[in-house]
Amino acid sequence: MKKTFAIILLFATTIGVFGQDGDLKKQTYFRFGIAIPSWKYEGLDGKEDWPDETKRIGGVFEVGSIFMLNSIKLSPGMRLGINVDYLSLNFNRFSLESDFGAVSENFAMIGSKLGPSFSYSPVNNLVLDAYFKFNPVWVAGNFISTDVEEDNEFWLGFMGIKYSVGMNVRYSILMVGLEFNPGFAKLRYFDKDEKELTQEYYGNWNDNGKRTPAPAMNFTIGLSF
Repeated sequence: MKKTFAIILLFATTIGVFGQDGDLKKQTYFRFGIAIPSWKYEGLDGKEDWPDETKRIGGVFEVGSIFMLNSIKLSPGMRLGINVDYLSLNFNRFSLESDFGAVSENFAMIGSKLGPSFSYSPVNNLVLDAYFKFNPVWVAGNFISTDVEEDNEFWLGFMGIKYSVGMNVRYSILMVGLEFNPGFAKLRYFDKDEKELTQEYYGNWNDNGKRTPAPAMNFTIGLSF
């Protein structure tokens, strides 16, 4: 994973040096927003597999750049690019309150993203971006909280692969985005007494595999310079 992160930074630096002369310029942005985890989280088939009282919510924060490949000539106002998110933070929460008590699952993921983009500027100051990004997850966790502190659980992992398919609308420095972010993480049980990670994986509901599916929809707003 460290090698992958180094490759992402090297690639972004190389593109930044050689690809920026043209009518669309490099953009650096930060954005935040709401993340809605899918009902197919954990490998479930849909909403019918969750208790009726289940609520879901989440958040996302990202810092990144879009490097325009102006050396690849397209029509005026159209450019291919490379979209890099140096840091991507995601939080997804499922919660349930009933007569038996309250329980919540709190997933957090730290990663980066890299992939191709296409930008189109139909009029001055307005740009539309579409992209597909590979999203390695460097650190992931799931804290399961209950009314009984002794029953709380913590699952931690350092391996995950997600993807992002989405679009941005940029007007001047304002940026809004919509993104589908499927993929998985591998989470291992943290033994509180021994203070160590075990070989027990959180897995999923479909098989005995080690992967925990974690798809979500992200709605963001931010500033782009």
